[in-house]
Amino acid sequence: MTRRNTHTALMLVMLVAAMVAAALTFASPANALGKVRCGDTGPVTVAQLDPIVNHDQAQSMHQHQIFGNTSWVSKGDYANYTDLNGGATDCRLTADTAAYWTPTLVYTSGPKAGQVIPAQQFTAYYRPFTNVGKFGPGQAFPADTRLVASRHDWTCGDKSGTSPTQAIPSCVGQSGKPGHTLTAHVTFPSCWDGVLPNHKPGDVGDTQDTAHYAYPVGKACPAGFPHEMVGLKETIQFAYVGAGTDVAVSSDKMMGTSDGLSLHGDFWNAWNQAKFEAFVKQCVQGVGYTTKACMP
Repeated sequence: MTRRNTHTALMLVMLVAAMVAAALTFASPANALGKVRCGDTGPVTVAQLDPIVNHDQAQSMHQHQIFGNTSWVSKGDYANYTDLNGGATDCRLTADTAAYWTPTLVYTSGPKAGQVIPAQQFTAYYRPFTNVGKFGPGQAFPADTRLVASRHDWTCGDKSGTSPTQAIPSCVGQSGKPGHTLTAHVTFPSCWDGVLPNHKPGDVGDTQDTAHYAYPVGKACPAGFPHEMVGLKETIQFAYVGAGTDVAVSSDKMMGTSDGLSLHGDFWNAWNQAKFEAFVKQCVQGVGYTTKACMP
């Protein structure tokens, strides 16, 4: 083989290697997301606290299960951003020191009436602002953003073949293994009007951030909310495979409903902000996506 042919063959090998590396670096569109699992390192914290809705007040009106940042719990509803920022987390991704909480699932009848049904697994999914699978736009929420989301559905797990419903479904016949157990899903709004959080210690009630966010309409943000933020969706798997008639979430009675219809989620952005922005750029926008970094 001549020197010229050898050089050409070498260039072809290098080109193929580069193409293979690129294919391995960028996952398929179905994997275009950042996934953070929390609460599986020990018992999940359960407390009657809600430092967003009931900030600087005595206590929440109903019970919550708390994931992610746990350093604020001792402060209760008097917790401020400085109590969370850089605090401890039960998430696998230690840069995620955000706080997530949702109402507990409780037996309403039978021999276990009043008992909390433990959460088996909590996962926060970060996607482009429309929550589609392909890489796309999505900015990280500003530091200290505090959101409450009520858009939800229930299934019997992503491997169960059950259709999403607003009320708790019957999961009789499911195995109770991951993907085959009662699962709650909460989706947060992902369009922002640009008003930055401005929370002062001592403010009573801090839900005003939610008013500055809206859900996409189709594949676009509505008028007045031009900023396309990251799409956050939470899933909580419960150790329950019953008929759904003997359980409710802790907020149902307070909100005058039943069957899990009052399900909602709270999110307090206390991430390491620089690492959050890098995570969104890599895992949502797809700049150097790797499974190891984005789905630990």
